[in-house]
Amino acid sequence: MFQRICHITICLVLLLSLSGCWDIKFLDQLSIVLGIGLDEDPDNPDNILVTLQVVVPSQASESSPGGGGGTSGIPVTKYIGRGKTMLDALQNMDNVAPRRFYFAHNQMMIIGEDLAKKGVFDLFDLIDRDPEIRIDFSMLVAKHGTAAQVLETLTNMEKLPVKQMYKTLESYNKRASAAYPVSMKDFILTLDNPMAMAVTGSVEFVGDPEKAGTKENVEKISPDGYLRIGNMAVFKNGKLVGYLNQSESKGLAIIKNKVQRLVVPIPVEDGKVHVAILHSKASVKARFSRGKPEVVIHIKQKANVFDVNSHKVKVDKKETISWLEKEAEQQVIKMVNGTISTLQHELDSDALGYGNLVYKASPSYWKANKKKWDTLFPEIRTVVSADVEIYSTGVRNQSYLQNMK
Repeated sequence: MFQRICHITICLVLLLSLSGCWDIKFLDQLSIVLGIGLDEDPDNPDNILVTLQVVVPSQASESSPGGGGGTSGIPVTKYIGRGKTMLDALQNMDNVAPRRFYFAHNQMMIIGEDLAKKGVFDLFDLIDRDPEIRIDFSMLVAKHGTAAQVLETLTNMEKLPVKQMYKTLESYNKRASAAYPVSMKDFILTLDNPMAMAVTGSVEFVGDPEKAGTKENVEKISPDGYLRIGNMAVFKNGKLVGYLNQSESKGLAIIKNKVQRLVVPIPVEDGKVHVAILHSKASVKARFSRGKPEVVIHIKQKANVFDVNSHKVKVDKKETISWLEKEAEQQVIKMVNGTISTLQHELDSDALGYGNLVYKASPSYWKANKKKWDTLFPEIRTVVSADVEIYSTGVRNQSYLQNMK
């Protein structure tokens, strides 16, 4: 009985020690990191250059009026460090940063194009290992530029530039589906998968780099420098090999089931009709024909008539809707086939995950052929079909153009 009382007493004492705040972090002791940029060091190609976009608390208050130019000062600052690894570079910032960097609220990782081409396999161990860093943030490649330039560009609609970049990426996906967010977690998982290659979005800097980081830049109606979300960047074996164009990026979004809205133009005799695809589901499977693997993609989509720029097309007629559905199907198939062709014959990257599909269909075939997959992938035949259903013509049937002679 005495031993039992002793054990209970010891447990209660230990519980009291667990309720303390030994690891408490006060906000005024932290530098909140919103964006991380990685570049090849221009002064030493063996090093990486790390750029951090950090909030300036006194300037980033949401109660301040306006966008980036409405605050009394610049709402973010940047820190730069160099080193063999990301950890080395961060430690080399310690002598200039008055507060400890806090990464739990990071929203974006930017990789400079030169570094991405060189390879990213050995860059992310710290990010993947540190429990403070959540790897659900998005990743972008700085197309034709550097991550440092992207992160020092101020924006006008949002006080925090990384926040505007992320919102633009999400909005672009919702409006056009030509780029979609890829999380750091998903990117790392794909890097570690020998049966599929990685893809991610891209961002481009446009304008004068000397003025992009100034407060005056965001106080103009037309900024001297701004950021533009680009199309999807394609990797192979951890290295950037190129970019898809807009149509090919849309095709990739269709195959990967990332479409939120996709506007398909259909040429007609005297203009165009635009069909907006609002729901898209692609079924992608591998099968074997005469001992060789092939991939079957079937796409089911629901759409409405978005715009009628024609005097002759009458969308109140059933036969017209049926014709538009068939034409939309052909446009979608063309888009998807263009994506597949570029990945197979130009970029030579299995970003579609055909290796995964073949493995699921026949593990023994994959095991016997995985070492020569680079040779086999470009020869994989793909059968694409689409089924588009137009369920609405909007709030009117006929275009007012039909009354104009």
